[in-house]
Amino acid sequence: MGPARDRRKGPGRRRTDWTRDAYDPVAVRGLLHDVGHQMTTMSCLVEAVRGEAELQGEARRRMEILAQEMSRLLDIIAHGLSGELSEVASAVDLSSLACRVVQLVQIRHPASVVLLPGPNVTLEADPALLWRVLTNVVENAARAAGPRGRVEIRLRGGHGAAIDVIDDGPGFDRGAPGTASLGLSVVTSLVESCGGSLEFRSPPAGGTQISIRLPPACSGQGDERAGAPP
Repeated sequence: MGPARDRRKGPGRRRTDWTRDAYDPVAVRGLLHDVGHQMTTMSCLVEAVRGEAELQGEARRRMEILAQEMSRLLDIIAHGLSGELSEVASAVDLSSLACRVVQLVQIRHPASVVLLPGPNVTLEADPALLWRVLTNVVENAARAAGPRGRVEIRLRGGHGAAIDVIDDGPGFDRGAPGTASLGLSVVTSLVESCGGSLEFRSPPAGGTQISIRLPPACSGQGDERAGAPP
């Protein structure tokens, strides 16, 4: 009897071509469908744990954040399955949104992340779109800043709104591998979809500043006629 055949390398074995499938809309929707089922199960488990009376203090706060993140992720999956770009626009308090982003990022990264004092800015926008934009930018900044770094978020009002995210890391594209990621491409696409713009700067003191400019109505419908703060 000859040696056993390694079936993992046998002829005819199907191998997934990720380069091909990654941009196949049918494959992506199928993946979102399956992920959605698993996320729904996890969301139900989270809700069950939230009901436990023994959950107190910091543990309860973290569970509340987890529940919010699960809900947002399910919304993103639902949008992907429906083919819709965004939700119906509503009044969004940017200060409140930024505070929640700071809480979330500080759980994941040791860098100091702070929202600077400033005006209360409200924008007519898709809440899910703004959340995706801000979390991606602040996550990248915290990763680039490193364990002892600092990230500052500054809000500006006017005709529309502007959000500045400044970190004291080594500078854009100069950090460790992974500090600049696909997330920035996602952000650029989302911001441009609602008529906004994204600008990168290297302050004299070092680090990186990313400025997000948004029009008064930021619904993800690509209205380029609306203006944004200079």
